[in-house]
Amino acid sequence: MAEKKQSFLLEDYIKIIMAKKKPIIIACSITALIGIALFFFVIDPVFFSYGTIRSASTGSSLSGLISSSAIPDIGDLSEIAGSTSTSKELALYENILTSRRSLEALIEKFGMMEENDYTYMQDAIKDFRENIVSIKKDRVAGTMEIGVYNKNPEKAKQMADYLIDELNKINIDLNVQSAKENREFIQGRYDLVKAELSEIEDSLIDYQNRFGIAPDLQVQAAVKADIELEAQIKAEEVKLDLLSKILSPGESEIEAQKEKINLLKQQLEESRTTSFEESNLNTKGSPQIIMNFLRLKRSVEVQNKIMTTLIPLLEKAKIDEKRETPTIVVLDKPFVPERKSKPKRITSIALMTFAVFSFSSLYFILKEKLSGFFAKLRSSI
Repeated sequence: MAEKKQSFLLEDYIKIIMAKKKPIIIACSITALIGIALFFFVIDPVFFSYGTIRSASTGSSLSGLISSSAIPDIGDLSEIAGSTSTSKELALYENILTSRRSLEALIEKFGMMEENDYTYMQDAIKDFRENIVSIKKDRVAGTMEIGVYNKNPEKAKQMADYLIDELNKINIDLNVQSAKENREFIQGRYDLVKAELSEIEDSLIDYQNRFGIAPDLQVQAAVKADIELEAQIKAEEVKLDLLSKILSPGESEIEAQKEKINLLKQQLEESRTTSFEESNLNTKGSPQIIMNFLRLKRSVEVQNKIMTTLIPLLEKAKIDEKRETPTIVVLDKPFVPERKSKPKRITSIALMTFAVFSFSSLYFILKEKLSGFFAKLRSSI
């Protein structure tokens, strides 16, 4: 019974629509004509021009210095330093492009305040971020598509060109500033190590002048392992300092590096606490004069090892600080679009017509049902 009632209601709705088809058709036709007039003669077409870029540099951060420098005895940090560099670079590029600095320069250069009738710069920047500038990132390929919408196809191309140029300019400024900070940090460490090395070398010369000591070959062999081990610990500690500037505290790479240093220190401690008689590879019990000499010599070698680590980093940072070469590569330059991007005329007209058909049909159905309802109500009274 319920199914029959439902079928009757559906047929009833169809009959109502068919009975009122003339005004519905008229309303839809008027809407379609208005849509045609608007989209073909009133609303201007909008064109879209875009270019594709990728990064041209390894960056001037410490991670870039470490991964691009042949640093002896410090290991390869390229995987750590560059594992997320692509996604970080693309995110930085997007922030630069949508920054107030970039968009305000673009709006002022091309007179967009007057063209789009903006009252406030803040409103113009918001509209550009949301509707006019288009940014698409491909994190796998490491590329970015930068596009601009405008009613003038030539202007859309020029604005896209300008955004790419502005991105390169701002990114160069940021890289130079970052390189300067890196150079100052490494320079400070270098100056400190250089002063310590000079002091230790003077102490070693004084000690040799006083005692005339040349430790025997057996003691030298015994402490050689200690010297190399301590030098390795110092190099790993420099590596930890650099990682601390690249990564956030508590990240797995930092914790792993700390664990590595602790294990090396434990191995060194065991070597020093085992008596020389038990093993010629340990130094406990060696003559005090010989040990003092070797400690001084070891300190000189350790400082030299650190200097060897810092010098290529310092030179690379100095070069990066002065370098102003392009930081991005343009894979596809913006072009003058030949076809409009929006509005989609046929689709928009069809949607408008369908909406009017739906509302007008609903209007007549509700009107008919309400008329029947009030008629039954009056007859029952």
